[in-house]
Amino acid sequence: MGFVRQSFKRQIFVVFLAVTLCLVIFGGILTVQGFQARIKADYERRDAEQEAVAVGKINDILQKSEETLEAIAGSEVLLDSFYKGRKNSIAIYAELYEATRQVRSFAQVDLYMGNRCMYSTASGSKPEPLPDYYGVLYEAVKGKGHTVFSRDMSEVAAEDGGALIIAKLMVDKEEPGVAIIRIDQQILRDLISGSINARDGFMLTGSFLQPFCLVGTAEDGKDLSAIRGNLLRGKPYTEGFEKNIYLRELGDTGLLGIYVTPPALDESAVRAGYQIILFLAVISVVVCLIVANRMSNYVSKPIGTLALGMKRFRKGDFDAKIEMEREDEFEQLAVGFNKMTAQLKDTMEERVRAERKVNEARIEMMQAQLNPHFLYNTLDTIKWVAKANGVQEVATMSASLAGILRTSISQKQFCTLSQEIKLVENYCDIQRIRFDDKFDITIDIPDEVMEAVIPKLILQPIVENAIIHGMDEMEHGHIYMAALKQAGSDGSPDLLKISVQDDGKGISDEMLSALNNDDPETLKGHLGLNNVNTIIRLYYGKEYGVMAVRPTEGGTVMIVTLPYQEKEPET
Repeated sequence: MGFVRQSFKRQIFVVFLAVTLCLVIFGGILTVQGFQARIKADYERRDAEQEAVAVGKINDILQKSEETLEAIAGSEVLLDSFYKGRKNSIAIYAELYEATRQVRSFAQVDLYMGNRCMYSTASGSKPEPLPDYYGVLYEAVKGKGHTVFSRDMSEVAAEDGGALIIAKLMVDKEEPGVAIIRIDQQILRDLISGSINARDGFMLTGSFLQPFCLVGTAEDGKDLSAIRGNLLRGKPYTEGFEKNIYLRELGDTGLLGIYVTPPALDESAVRAGYQIILFLAVISVVVCLIVANRMSNYVSKPIGTLALGMKRFRKGDFDAKIEMEREDEFEQLAVGFNKMTAQLKDTMEERVRAERKVNEARIEMMQAQLNPHFLYNTLDTIKWVAKANGVQEVATMSASLAGILRTSISQKQFCTLSQEIKLVENYCDIQRIRFDDKFDITIDIPDEVMEAVIPKLILQPIVENAIIHGMDEMEHGHIYMAALKQAGSDGSPDLLKISVQDDGKGISDEMLSALNNDDPETLKGHLGLNNVNTIIRLYYGKEYGVMAVRPTEGGTVMIVTLPYQEKEPET
């Protein structure tokens, strides 16, 4: 398969070949099998019609024979002929000829008393007496008035059939009277031959497959012998036959009609069909080679052009262009590639310019850091001078401001919650001195969340907002800060929620709506809150940030929602 994957042309050839061969082979096999099934169905229908004609003629003979025997049984004159004594032979023959008018054209009728033929429709002398053990007479007496069928015992050794004898007991006495209808084998053969095709065969047999008449291709007796052998071995009678065998019982007579026809398609015809399929498969391979070659050239040429352009682009040639004079998808790909390279080139140039500006800004920031460090060192000096001179407020303000300044100039963008709380305490120390202790703050945060990592300087602006705006025009106010860890729902991360509540005059409706709906225009006047909300959402997403609530008892509650983490997020 690796050899095929290495060439687009070979891939097209294999696909064309596989599809074509599948269509040719499977389609050919289905066609041949469908043709076989159709021909077989047509032949079976024709065979059924032919068989019905042949069996119909046999049944017609049997029906006429049965009606003749019933006519004899219903004639007083003919029944009296089975008794001893002087009789009017002319009247008996006249009655016999009348009763047998339906069958005289194809059969001979004899009236037997015991083993002696008393009357016969045959011309010439009457038949010789039959032995007492003659089968048909014995069966007729045993049948007690039922019609019996047998083969002429004189021809019992004939494997190609014998005359059909139909007998019925007419008078049951010491010397029984039996009527016998004898149908010669040649008459049966002539009757059936006109009803079947030259390639078909028909066999009229007894219940034990003793032949009465073999016609057409069944005359040699081989088919009958094979059927008899299968049944004796307990196998299906059709086993081993390529021919079609139809076996039918002729009513309750005990006779069998076996119709034999050749297969609808012989082996040579089927083999020829598959040879045609093989020939088409070979032709398909040749056609696939030609079509795949031309198709691959038509398709692979633009692909090669695209691949060459992409290769140049990968090597850093951002001016690579693909020119293609086509009106299909390949042209769209080429146009898209050219636009992409142009846009990417512009983006790369813009990125280089942006990085140059960032580097310049970093240099300026490094230079600007000298001033905060100088200010921090100066504040530290003021603190020690204030302590030496006993001015405690100045020392406290200097130390707190130095702590805030130290955090602000740090290169780290994150800190622990405990560090952020320390910064808030420093800020509140400065503001209490400024506002002459007009407020106090309670921080109620459990130790288990103190190690949570948050962006630095996000709580100081909120506390500042509570002091400056919330405590305005108040004699004494109170600020309450709390935090908790809340389990996430449906597999989402755990949350850290920090609340800052004051008992001041309360947040305005405009500000409450702007903060909760993230309205940047209204928040422009509250830079601290706007920056805190922006920083949190830039780091964690829009589902986090600051929300304001106005309790019924007054004041304002600011709730900061963050994902709970104990390490800095990856940027």
